Amino acid sequence: MIHRENLIRQFNPVLNHIDADSPFTVGNGSFAFTADVTGMQTFYDMYSDKCPLLTMATEAWHRTPNSEGKFYGPENIMMTEYQGDRRALRYPVKCFTKNEEEYNWLRENPHRYNLLRLGLKLDGREILPADISDINQILDLYTGVLTSRFKIDGKKVKVETVVGSGMSIAVRIDSEILKDRLSIEAEFPYASPDKTGSDFGKEDRHSTLIQAFWGDKKKTELLLLRKMDEVEQYVHICGEVEAELTDTHKVTMSIPEGRKRSMSLCISFSKGKDNPAAISFKQASEQSKKSFYAFWNKGAMIDVSSSPDKRAVELQRRIILSMYLTFIQCTGKLPPQETGLTCNSWYGRFHLEMHPIHVAYLALYGRGDLLEKSLEFYLNSLEKAKALAKENGYKGARWPKMTSYLADQAPSPIAPLLIWQQPHVIYMLELLRRARYSERRAEVPLISEEEFLEKYKNLIFETAEFMADFAEYDEKNNRYVLNPPMYSVQEKGNPEEIFNPPFELAYWSFGLETAYRWMEKLSIRKEKWLKVARLMAKAPVEAGLLSAYEGFKGTYENLNMDHPSMLFARGFVGDDTEEEVLKASMERMKEKWDFDSLWGWDFAFLAMTYAKLGMYDEAFDMLLYKTSKNTYAVNGNNVQGTRKDLPLYLPGNGSLLLAMSALRSTEKWYVETEGIMKYPF
Repeated sequence: MIHRENLIRQFNPVLNHIDADSPFTVGNGSFAFTADVTGMQTFYDMYSDKCPLLTMATEAWHRTPNSEGKFYGPENIMMTEYQGDRRALRYPVKCFTKNEEEYNWLRENPHRYNLLRLGLKLDGREILPADISDINQILDLYTGVLTSRFKIDGKKVKVETVVGSGMSIAVRIDSEILKDRLSIEAEFPYASPDKTGSDFGKEDRHSTLIQAFWGDKKKTELLLLRKMDEVEQYVHICGEVEAELTDTHKVTMSIPEGRKRSMSLCISFSKGKDNPAAISFKQASEQSKKSFYAFWNKGAMIDVSSSPDKRAVELQRRIILSMYLTFIQCTGKLPPQETGLTCNSWYGRFHLEMHPIHVAYLALYGRGDLLEKSLEFYLNSLEKAKALAKENGYKGARWPKMTSYLADQAPSPIAPLLIWQQPHVIYMLELLRRARYSERRAEVPLISEEEFLEKYKNLIFETAEFMADFAEYDEKNNRYVLNPPMYSVQEKGNPEEIFNPPFELAYWSFGLETAYRWMEKLSIRKEKWLKVARLMAKAPVEAGLLSAYEGFKGTYENLNMDHPSMLFARGFVGDDTEEEVLKASMERMKEKWDFDSLWGWDFAFLAMTYAKLGMYDEAFDMLLYKTSKNTYAVNGNNVQGTRKDLPLYLPGNGSLLLAMSALRSTEKWYVETEGIMKYPF
C-alpha cells in the first residue's frame, strides 16, 4: 500500500534563495497565482523575462480593438489557395502584403491576460532583493498552501498564500513590522497577448472604479469594477485590512488599527456584482485543502522510489510534481495552453493538438471527471467546427489547431495545415469509456454506458465524418490516402509535398474504427468509416526504415529534427508496423536524431513505443534522457532549454504521466501502482 500523504510531501519543493526560473504556483484548475519567495509577486520585474509572476484564469479573455476601434473576423483574412485532388482548398496560411494588420490581429486575439499583480511594499517603496534574507519557502503539495518565511532588516516575516474555489487568491501575513513599515499593493494591468499577459503602461485604456466600500475595525470589504474594452469584471477585496484606491489602478492594503502583527485578505474576481460572496483566508485555505485531499486520494498513485536505479527519486519527483501542476493548471472548462495558467504562450491561445498530451492521463488515473470538464469545449464548439469543415467543402466537423474559447482558427504558417488534432476527441472519449465501463475500469461511472455514448454521439459522429471525407481513395492501389497540403506532427518539410505521414495514417485508422464501434453500440452503422479505417495506406518505409512521409528519402539524415513522429503510432494507438522495421527505425533515430531539438513530450511518446516493444529499461532511459528540453525545475516545470517564451511546458508533464501508465517493472525499476488502468491501446 502506498502511503500517499508521506510520498507526496516528500517532494514538497523548497526554495532558500530567489530563483526567477522556478517560482511556485498555487491554483485550482481554473485559476492560478504564481508567487516569488515572498509568497506574492513582489519582484514582478525581476521575473518577467524568465518565468513571470501572474494571476491567470481559464475564462479570463480579452480582445484588443484594432486601429479603428473594431475587431477583425476571419472574413478579413486573405486566404492561401491550394489545389487538392478533388477540390480547391483555402487556408489562412500566408501573410500577404497589405493584410499584415488583420493577419497578426487574428493570431493574437482573443488572448488570456494577467488579472493582477499583488506585492509587498516596504516604507511605501518597492522592495529590493537586497532587502530580504533568510529565505525559506515551501509549497505543501498535499494541501496547495504556500508558506514563505524571510527576514527584512532582521525582522521575521511569514506569508501564507492559497487559492480557494472559483477565482480567488487569499493571503495571510504575520510580522512585527506590519504595523508601521509593510503594506500590500494590488495593481491591475491592461491586457496583452505577450508572455506576461500585461501592459502596465496603458493606464488610460482601462478603468478601476469603486462600486462599494464597507469597513470597521475588524473587517473591510471593497468592491471594484474593472472595465477594459469589452471586458467588465468585478473585484472583491475583503479581510482584516485597511484598503483604499491610492492610484488609478492600485489598491493599498495595510494592517488595521488595533491589530498588532497579522492581517489576512482575499481577492476574488467575478463577472457578476453579487458573486462571489466574501470569504476569509481560513475559508479559502479549507477549500484548497478539501480539493487537494480529494485529488490525491481519489484515483491512482504511482511509486517508483524503491527502484534500484539511482534515478528513481528524480523520476518520482517528476511524477508527483507533474500531477500537481497539471491539476492546478489544466483541469478547467477549456483546453489548456502549453504554459497553462502560469504565463502566455503563443499569444495566450491554446493548441488543440496538445490537449490530450496535457490531460489524457487523468482518465487512466481514475480522475476522468477532471478531463471531462474540458471536453465541454468540443460540445459547445461543434457547430463552429462543422462550419470550418464546410469552408473547404468537407463533411462533418474539423477541429482547429490554434484557437480560443471562440473555437476560431488562428492564421499561421503551420496551424491551419495541421491535422493530427482531429481524432483527439475520439481518443479521449474512448479512454474515458474504457476507464469507466470496461472490466479494468479505473473509476466508478455516474451514468450508464448508453447515456455516456448518447451524450457524445454527435461529437463522435461529426468528427469521424470529416475524417472519412478528408481521406481520399487511391483506386490504383485500393487504399485511402492523406494528401497534401498538410503538416505532419513533425511540422517540418514542404506542406505541399507531405503525403501519407505514418502517425497520421495510423491515427486516422484508429479514430475511424473507434468511432465505428461507438456508433455500432448505438445501433448506427457507418460502413464507410470502417472501410476507410481498414484500407488506410500503410506507413511508408524507405530502405527498411519508417519515413517521415511517403516518397521522402533520407529522413534520419535530412529531416532528423523536432518530433520523430513516424515512431509514435505503435506506442500511442498500437498500429501494426512490422516490428523489425520499427526497431531498426528506433535505433537509427538514436544514432542520427538531433536530441536537443526534441520537445518535452517527445521523450514520453518514444518511451511508450519502447514499452510496446517490451523494451521497458529503454523506455525509462528515454523518459529520463539528459538534454535541455527534458529538464524539470525545482517547481516541477518542464523547462524547454533556453527558449525564453517557454519557461514551462506542461505537455512534457502530462505526457510523462501518460507514459507511466504503459510501463512495467524490470530488474532496475520497481513500479508500484494503486488504482491505475494500464494503457489500453
